[in-house]
Amino acid sequence: MAKKIILDPGRTFSEFCLLTGHTKRQGTISDVTLQTKLTDHLTLKLPLLSAAMTSVTGYEMTLALGKEGGLGILPARLTVEEQVDIVRKIKDYEMGFVSEPITAREDATVEEVLKLVEQFGHSKIPIVDRNNVFSGMFIQQHYWEIDVALQDPVASAMIPFGTQEISACQKPSITVDEAKKLLKSNRQRYLVVLDDLNRLVKLAFQKDIEKIKVGAAITTFKGWRERVEANVEAGVDLIVVDTSDAYSDFVVDVMKDYKKMGMPTPLCVGNVITYDGAMYLMQKGADIVKVGMSSGSICTTHREKATGRAPMTALIEVGKAREDYLQKSGRYVSLIMDGGITCSADMIIALTIADAVMMGYYFNRFYESAGEKLDRGGQVTRDENQMASVVTWGEGSIRAKNLNRYGHVTRKTFFEEGVEGTVPYLGRLKPTLKNDMMKIKAALSNAGCLNLEQLRANAVIELNSPYAGKIVGDAHDIAMKDRS
Repeated sequence: MAKKIILDPGRTFSEFCLLTGHTKRQGTISDVTLQTKLTDHLTLKLPLLSAAMTSVTGYEMTLALGKEGGLGILPARLTVEEQVDIVRKIKDYEMGFVSEPITAREDATVEEVLKLVEQFGHSKIPIVDRNNVFSGMFIQQHYWEIDVALQDPVASAMIPFGTQEISACQKPSITVDEAKKLLKSNRQRYLVVLDDLNRLVKLAFQKDIEKIKVGAAITTFKGWRERVEANVEAGVDLIVVDTSDAYSDFVVDVMKDYKKMGMPTPLCVGNVITYDGAMYLMQKGADIVKVGMSSGSICTTHREKATGRAPMTALIEVGKAREDYLQKSGRYVSLIMDGGITCSADMIIALTIADAVMMGYYFNRFYESAGEKLDRGGQVTRDENQMASVVTWGEGSIRAKNLNRYGHVTRKTFFEEGVEGTVPYLGRLKPTLKNDMMKIKAALSNAGCLNLEQLRANAVIELNSPYAGKIVGDAHDIAMKDRS
């Protein structure tokens, strides 16, 4: 008979609701920050990591997500040279000007400008007249704080040119270095570059000055030391020991040797799904623990060998281990939830326990993902207007054959634990990401929380019955309007 039989059913994120808390006057969406501190040496502006999957994370995804404040994890399936080349490119990425910014005319309505915000993901839209003379800046956060109707002219919602909130210079030939100095001295988030007639020339943004963060995955197999040394030398910000089951001597051996190497880069170890597994890794010195098994959209581990756990149940158990370990040792270990997260609602529930979330399916759908883009006929295309789906494959699939991640020493023992398929194409990353981050901020505001630390400390979540889940989880009892 089995050592232990758990009869309580496993739970996933969509089965829970976040209850409301007291929203204070200074607790609106614009007051909320999604910054997350994973270690003393690694803080992210957004609690998001792209999965170490070869169909998801390459240079373009790492750059796009990094520019928004998240972290791309380069797969261990890449060669050392490929990983290092991407890390160097990311670290050498230089701020550039937006030479053809999206603009709106001053006679446009607020609603029309908000559609531009939604379409392109830009929270700042320059407002110009018909001669391209700069009138002011529409800033989404400023709009949230004022009382302006959607049909009002955008001029009533913009910050007018000439006010202290707008940093501008009349020097079309300004260099990148000069722009950096102005942004630092003015402490503004953006710089408007005009000609001598105040016509808009280009923009520069504060966020593009900051170095973009990037992570790299390793395995527990031969060659991991050389991979670590090369990536750390290139400037990587996080090393991830990426295995399907990290509750093992092999992972701890790597952790011990890594610490002996004296590397300054924090080490994330995963994946685990039990209290005991998480406690084991924390006690052995893991800086960050990654949670999840069998919950990824392309994962067939449970089907093939009945191993895994429902994602929210796994996270709850690992969260209990984190709390107990904190009480005993005084050391807080961050958790990254990996798998089973497909939308902003899932992220919100996961972040009531986890410090950050890692996603494959979510990021796989965008232009910047590493998977091939297909048209409606299933043919590979590079024309964005023709893209209809994106190819995806699991690291345990026949295509990837990531033997090391799943503990296979040779191909003789390999069997498939992941599948290959497609996901619907959603366009560029930024617009969807911006929209989903606003939803998460709104949820924190509803819960009376200004940041993720407060959410983990004060959130109250409730399990729904199957029937209640249908009622509160989505619209019901109506014929949905076709928005196509």
